[in-house]
Amino acid sequence: MKTLKNTQEHKTSTINRIFQTLLIAAILLIASDVFSQTKEVEFDVYTISATKASKYLLADDVALRDCPSVQCEQLTTINIGTNVRLLAKSDTPHIINGIKSRWYKVKMGPQIGWIWGGMISQKTIISTTHPEIKFVFGEAGFDYKGNRQFQVRAIKNGIQVDKIVFQSEKLNHNNISLMNRKDTNMDVIALNDIKKNDSINTASYIVFKNNKLQKTNSLVASTNTKPIFTELSYISCDEQDN
Repeated sequence: MKTLKNTQEHKTSTINRIFQTLLIAAILLIASDVFSQTKEVEFDVYTISATKASKYLLADDVALRDCPSVQCEQLTTINIGTNVRLLAKSDTPHIINGIKSRWYKVKMGPQIGWIWGGMISQKTIISTTHPEIKFVFGEAGFDYKGNRQFQVRAIKNGIQVDKIVFQSEKLNHNNISLMNRKDTNMDVIALNDIKKNDSINTASYIVFKNNKLQKTNSLVASTNTKPIFTELSYISCDEQDN
């Protein structure tokens, strides 16, 4: 015979399960809405533009597969910074880790296979202080709050030197540029972000010095011989794009 206490515990347990189910459904609904609005990371292929179809890989150990799906057989892995030629792309994009992109067909030596576009750098910049170092830029999905994230990685000879992940609302790879500097010991990458009203451009910066990437919202230019401390590091820059 059920007691009043057992009945109350059963009701509480049922309510908790219902609440948890509704909470999970709400989270999935929000996530699906965010992902549905995600802009596709897309690249030109060789038949459209031979120059633009030459890209560098954004991630390490990128899987080369025998067909355009994560379920396909992995043929090999490719190092970060490897230059690849995009020969063709899949018909539909896939969303992986919050990033929407298609699969791209490439040739690596004797092998022809497919890599997912989220592993391809949207923009690659060569360091002016250390020409053997490249900076690769791409999206990094969303954080747990639904904020859009981007990443910049410094790479050297197929090895990642450093990586930085940061939030931005509408950053576009076309708005990224390497600045002219007076200090030859560092690289400064300008990130020209667009605010919500789409009329105000505010620049933030990524500084690469001593093999470290750091982000700051301000640079202090100095005409003196003594550098000025900005909050991040000692910097002396001309705020002009290449």
